[in-house]
Amino acid sequence: MHVPGLIPLLIVLFLAFLLFGRPGKLSGLMEDLGKGIKGFRKGLSDPAETPPAAPPEPPRQVPDQSTTSNTDRTPS
Repeated sequence: MHVPGLIPLLIVLFLAFLLFGRPGKLSGLMEDLGKGIKGFRKGLSDPAETPPAAPPEPPRQVPDQSTTSNTDRTPS
């Protein structure tokens, strides 16, 4: 059977210490995660509370240049 080396064992112990080092820390993390998910779902399902976006400005019209006279050209 394979025994894990020292480095993976230290990593696992470090992660376990971070999660279970203080009482209530894991439950506090899960509570914050739950609040974040609940707020995200509320934001997706309730678009009526967001202010309406302003209508986009219509594109500018370019004048038709084929009907203009050629008075600015001088014959050479």
